[in-house]
Amino acid sequence: MSLRVASLGSGSQGNSFLIETDSTCVLVDAGFSGVQLEARVDALGVCPESVDAVIVSHEHQDHVRGIGVAARRWGWPLVMNTLTHSACSGLLSGQETVIRLPVEGMSVGDLLVEPTSTCHDAADPVCMVLQQVSTDLRVGVATDLGRPTTPVRAALKDLDFLIVEANHDDRMLRSGPYPWSVKERIGGTRGHLSNRHTRELVAEIAHRRLGGILLAHLSGECNDPLLAVDCVGEGLSGTGFDGVLAAAAQETSGEKYDVAALAARTGGTVQASLFPPGEPGGPTRA
Repeated sequence: MSLRVASLGSGSQGNSFLIETDSTCVLVDAGFSGVQLEARVDALGVCPESVDAVIVSHEHQDHVRGIGVAARRWGWPLVMNTLTHSACSGLLSGQETVIRLPVEGMSVGDLLVEPTSTCHDAADPVCMVLQQVSTDLRVGVATDLGRPTTPVRAALKDLDFLIVEANHDDRMLRSGPYPWSVKERIGGTRGHLSNRHTRELVAEIAHRRLGGILLAHLSGECNDPLLAVDCVGEGLSGTGFDGVLAAAAQETSGEKYDVAALAARTGGTVQASLFPPGEPGGPTRA
């Protein structure tokens, strides 16, 4: 049984992630238009009709822009907690199938979804771990964290693959084009993690079996993918991590990562790249 993950695109203009087993296919968030969602899942070789559910982390537009139209067009059930559902009411007509995400988690096909509350400035935001029931492989999806609380850090330990935000570089944010109030919000404890904060987080939770780290939600104005990868990679020294370290693009869907294959890799040094394994310029392994 395989477990695959991919980004449909991630950044301030939209976020969505594919988690797929041989029998189950879900999206975490759907922050693109219906047209874009269709094109981006198609680019990953997935038919929209085969998506079993969208699991919604919180109600900000870059995470939920397409949930209503997609749920009505393709029948995607929307899985979210009660407060997030209320906050998304403007996108929904009442025709959609909405399933409450309980705090203790729930199963969606071959995946067990385990939410953990975060400090982001939304109604009831969560990060989540998705565990494949048939293999116990675990994928964490953690964007819009605000700050990595003790429960969040505990939830993200013992993973086989991690999708985590590295939103901004501290210096680029300070000198960037945003009004000061926006800069305070982004860099505050209810905003987004900087590259530095993400480096500190992965230094704590990374381990040898972790097959890959995909940096997500990079700011187009206040970050650079090479800078983010280099900064976060510095935190992995001494952790035993020997997986793929990459940054998700905003404009296009990325490659699928085979979590089981990555988690089985051992030995060597940290592989830091903006490209998936096997792509031109990407990391190679002996």
